[in-house]
Formats: sequence, structure tokens, C-alpha cells
Amino acid sequence: MTFKQDALFEHSFWLQVLGDHSRFILETLAPVEREDIQKAEYFKQNYDSLLNGLREIPEDQLLTFTQNVKKLTEHFREFKLSLIRKHLTGKIKMNMTPTFINHMVNELEEYLNIISYLEKGEKPPIFHELHHHLLWLVDAAGHAGTINDKMDSVERDIKYKSAAFTKKFEDFYLKAVELTGYLRTNLHKFPALEKMNKDVKLEMRLFRMFLEELEELELTEQVLGTFSALMADHMSREECYYLMKLAESTQTEPPDCNPAKKRVEK
Repeated sequence: MTFKQDALFEHSFWLQVLGDHSRFILETLAPVEREDIQKAEYFKQNYDSLLNGLREIPEDQLLTFTQNVKKLTEHFREFKLSLIRKHLTGKIKMNMTPTFINHMVNELEEYLNIISYLEKGEKPPIFHELHHHLLWLVDAAGHAGTINDKMDSVERDIKYKSAAFTKKFEDFYLKAVELTGYLRTNLHKFPALEKMNKDVKLEMRLFRMFLEELEELELTEQVLGTFSALMADHMSREECYYLMKLAESTQTEPPDCNPAKKRVEK
């Protein structure tokens, strides 16, 4: 891909993800948290506006656009950290755990990492697959855990499946931590890593199928709980992005999905 194609792809994925984050924050803040609700609404409107204007940006304005995104995203990072800070000191009424917010900070910081190249007119490098494993496996475990927590107690089959995915992704994450240590040998490819890459890709494809099924069930009101179709759609887009980055790092076939597809609004 050209620099412009790379930049448009990354921005179109990440701007929508951060717009989702602002929506999740808005949905979970208690009405008494007026100041934080106002801030979350500000970020929602700005990320939506940037995303809507992205496709009309001429190439010679991409760097300025990226710098504007960077400023907004740095402010969003501070806002998310302020929410965690209030959580840890018991100064906020919010139905979202600090760990869930912390994972959203991890994702935001990955976007800032990518922006650090885009703002210089450089294509982001192809990172080692363990870079992606360390970011996205703990995130996927959190996703699966959230599904379990938000399902009604009568949805035992879904809760059982989501708990199994949580355990699988946590195990993969611990393995990724150890394998990252092995890179100090200056070996960047070895059989155990290749097997892990294959195993993760398979499990992540299964998880995406599970998410797509949940999204359809939520859209048709066939499942009981507080897990939204947007949340399922958001998670599925992130897992698609993870699979695309893994394919890029391992020089294998990319997944048949679009991480930047338009969000489900219901």
C-alpha cells in the first residue's frame, strides 16, 4: 500500500474505535457525572467528525489531519486516565471497570504509536507478531470476560463459551510474555512461535464467529443481558484488525474481513 492508503486505513479503523470508546463511556456514566458526560460527548462528536471527513482529505493535508488527531487523542488519553484515577479513589459513579478502561488506554496508545510514524509522512513499520499478541490477547480475554459478565444468568451456553474463550486468551497471553523474552536470543522466528501464531489465528477466527452470532442475536432481541450489538461489532472489528496485523507480520493470507467497516448503530 502507498503512504496515503496506509494512513487512511489506520485512521478509518482507529477513529471509529475511539468513537466507540466514547459511546461506551457515555452509556456507563451515571447521570450525576455531568462534567464527564460532557467531556465524553465532546470526544464522541470530534471523533465522528474526523471520521466523516477522512475520505475527502487530499494527500497534502494528511499530515495536518494526523497532527489534529494526535492532539485530540492525547487529550482523550488524559480523560480516560482521569476516569481510572477517580475509580481507584472511589470518586466516580460509573458502570465500567477500571481494567476495561485501562484496556481502552492500551489501544489508544497503540494508535499514538502508529501516529508517530504517520505524522512524519512515514508508513508504520511491520511490527513483530509478539507486539500484536501482547496488545490484543489481553484485550480479547477482556472482551470474552465482558460477554460473560453482561449476559443474563439464564444464558448459560453463551456464558460457558465466553468463559472458555477468556481462559484460552489468558493462556495465550502468558505464553506470549515468555516467548517475547526468547527474542533476546536474537531468534525472531522459531517453531514454537509459528505454532502459537497458527493456534491464535484459529481461536480468533472462532471468537469472531461467536461475536457475529451474538451481534445477530442482540439485533433481533433473542438473547437476554446487557451486552449490546455495538459492543459485539466493536470487538469483532478489533479482532479482525489483530488478524490482519498478524498476517502482515507472518507474511500469511489476510483474513476475509474489514476492520474499518461502518459500525452497527443499534
